[in-house]
Formats: sequence, C-alpha cells, structure tokens
Amino acid sequence: MVRAVLEGARWYSERLVLVLGHPEYYTRFGFVPASRYGIRPSFEVPDEAMMALVLDDSAPVPRGTIEYPPAFGV
Repeated sequence: MVRAVLEGARWYSERLVLVLGHPEYYTRFGFVPASRYGIRPSFEVPDEAMMALVLDDSAPVPRGTIEYPPAFGV
C-alpha cells in the first residue's frame, strides 16, 4: 500500500511526503527523519518518528513546523 501511495504522489507531482510512524518500517521506502530537512511537528514526538521522503529534489525542500488540523487533537 505504501508503494502505491508513493507512486500516486509522484503521479500528482508531489515533491515531499511526510509520515508519523515507525522508523524501522518507513526507512525501507527511503524515508529519513524530517528534522534533516528542518521540518518539525508542532507537538512532542520522537525525532526519528516524524519522517520525510523527497520525491522531487529539483527545488529546495520547504522547512518549518507541521501544523495538523484541529480534528487530530495535537
């Protein structure tokens, strides 16, 4: 399923995918800690759990704080 979602993201020309998940699982798809790109969540979470995968490196990766919608409660 992850591979299909990533292919869909590439098809839609997304440049970056972020996930909050288990690092041992997502690294097999090429994800790395999002902090390497200056991306952090707005709530406390282990650094290795917020992960990023750059799909298009033709431009700099946006940096900043991830803000979740209120429905997520974080």
